[in-house]
Amino acid sequence: MQKQRSDFRRIATIAVSTAALMWVLLYAPTPYVVYEPGIAVPVKPMVTIEKGDALGKGDFLLTAVKMTEPNFLRTFQSMWNSNMDVHLKRDVLQGYTKEEYAQRLSIIMQGSQNNAIEAAYHYAGLPYASKLNSFVITEVNPIDHPLKSSFKAGDKLLGIHGEKPPNSLADLFESLKAYDKQQNVLFDVERIGQQLQVSYSSDTLKSVSTNEQLLSVLGIVNLTEQRGLDPSDHNNRISIKVGDIGGPSAGLVFALQALDLLTNGDLSGGHRIAATGTITPLGEVGAIGGIKQKVVIASEEGAELFLVPSDNYKDAEAKAKALNASMKVVSVSTLKEAVEQVKVYLTGNER
Repeated sequence: MQKQRSDFRRIATIAVSTAALMWVLLYAPTPYVVYEPGIAVPVKPMVTIEKGDALGKGDFLLTAVKMTEPNFLRTFQSMWNSNMDVHLKRDVLQGYTKEEYAQRLSIIMQGSQNNAIEAAYHYAGLPYASKLNSFVITEVNPIDHPLKSSFKAGDKLLGIHGEKPPNSLADLFESLKAYDKQQNVLFDVERIGQQLQVSYSSDTLKSVSTNEQLLSVLGIVNLTEQRGLDPSDHNNRISIKVGDIGGPSAGLVFALQALDLLTNGDLSGGHRIAATGTITPLGEVGAIGGIKQKVVIASEEGAELFLVPSDNYKDAEAKAKALNASMKVVSVSTLKEAVEQVKVYLTGNER
């Protein structure tokens, strides 16, 4: 009888321990996030023009990384998967909530779209006017920072309450430097479609002399101008709608698709061409994150050519070789180089 009880206790202990282990592996929250291959999709439906060149038969592909919050079992599996990267959640979110992080990426994407359109106009030599719409706060200090901001990422800063709206960041900074240091400063802000005021005490701006110091005391890490682009020929007006995709890395592919619409002929030459990279209004291409995952998904979705920033080329080429991918990976540092590389590729495939 005693032996039966002992066996029962042992079995019960094993069962409880197993259940607890399974709960930890499958359901317990982890401090990690995983980057894995996401999507590689044509940008034709996303980039439109009032009236321009007919769409070609080929496609420019936008690539994006998928970020997941795995259980411990998935975390351990991901550590051994060469197509995935495991990161500490705190390093990725940097003190933001998931909602704030997503909002920040969405705002950054809007800036990337404007840059892409302007880069395409600039490359095509088409005249346009640039008009300030608002200042967008794309990043603020995290909640545990000593200089916590009263603003939130995604806020549109309309100006100082009761004063004429500034025409540029320089105007805004000059107004703040000249502001009466004895009065509280009240900012007009648009947040998620609603207008409100954000107040700072009169002590905030005291002993501030540089633009960097101004942003610092307000808890703002990054403040950018959101500008509207108005081409001289309204038929050349480009619009970009992307849905829930965020971040700056689609700038290059948007610029290529916009350029295809603004110029005669099929820029893709009927091929599937993936492209990734940030872009400036003058067409300079910058580095992005998640290049390994983007190479994987671009290859899986049949991209024949992948244009990547020069700073990401070595890693992208190494991953393509590891996959034994037939896709050609090339390095670019400007929109001009990207167009030239596409032409070189098309010429080589015509032989």
